[in-house]
Amino acid sequence: MIRTNKMGIHVKPWVPIFVFVLLLSLPSLAQKRELGGGIGILSYTGDLSRNPLTNPLKPGVNVFYRFNMRDHLSVRISFLAGGLAGTDAKPIDAFSVARASSFNIFLSEFSSGLEYYFLDFRSKKSGINWSPYFMGGIGIFGMLGHENKTATYSNVQLAIPLAVGFRYRVSPIWSFAVEAGVRATLFDYMDNISEGDIFNKDYQYGNPFDNDKYYFAGVTVSYTFYKVQCPGLPLEQTFRRR
Repeated sequence: MIRTNKMGIHVKPWVPIFVFVLLLSLPSLAQKRELGGGIGILSYTGDLSRNPLTNPLKPGVNVFYRFNMRDHLSVRISFLAGGLAGTDAKPIDAFSVARASSFNIFLSEFSSGLEYYFLDFRSKKSGINWSPYFMGGIGIFGMLGHENKTATYSNVQLAIPLAVGFRYRVSPIWSFAVEAGVRATLFDYMDNISEGDIFNKDYQYGNPFDNDKYYFAGVTVSYTFYKVQCPGLPLEQTFRRR
C-alpha cells in the first residue's frame, strides 16, 4: 500500500479514504459527528528557506469531518488545498545566491488524525466552553506545478500532520477554532531541490539530509449533528457525550 524509494514514497490513496467511509457508516453514533471548514495560510521550509515566515504566504482552505470518541478525544478526517511557494530571494547561504531558484505549486492534502482536548469543554456541567488541543496524524499530499523536475519522483507523498489549537464553543452545535501546525514529510523535492541537479552533475544543489516541511495556520468553524433521543429533552441536556 505504501512503497518507499529514494525520492520519497509511492502511496495508494484509497487507504485513508476507506477509513473515512468506515467512520461514516456508524449511524448509531450520529450525535457525535461534526462537519466544518476554514481558511488560512500555507508556507514551507526546505532548501530555499529555513523560516516559514520569510517565504511567500499562500491562501489555503480546508474541510473536515470530526468524530467525537470521548469528551477529550476526537478523530478528524481533513482535506486541505492551497498554494505553496518558496524562493532564494532571501538567500540562506552562498549556494542560494548562485542557485537563484524558486517554486510555486498547488498542494492538496488528505489526512486523518487524533485531537486531544485538555479541558472538558463539551460538558455543560464543567462550566467551560473552550479548550486548547493537540492534533497528530498521518496523511498524503499531492503537488501540481513542477514543470521541470530535477529528479524522478512521485507527486503524491506521505505527510505527518502535527498541530496545536484553541477551540471555543459558542453553542451546543457551533464552535470556532484557531490552529497552527506543521506537516513533516519523508520527501526532499517539494521545492524541486535536493542533493543534485540532473543538468549539472558537479553542483551541490541542496541539502539531501533535511527533508522539506510545509505549514498551515488558520481559523475554522464546525457544526455538530445530534440525534435527540427524547422529543421533550432540551438540546442542551443532550450535549454531554458520555
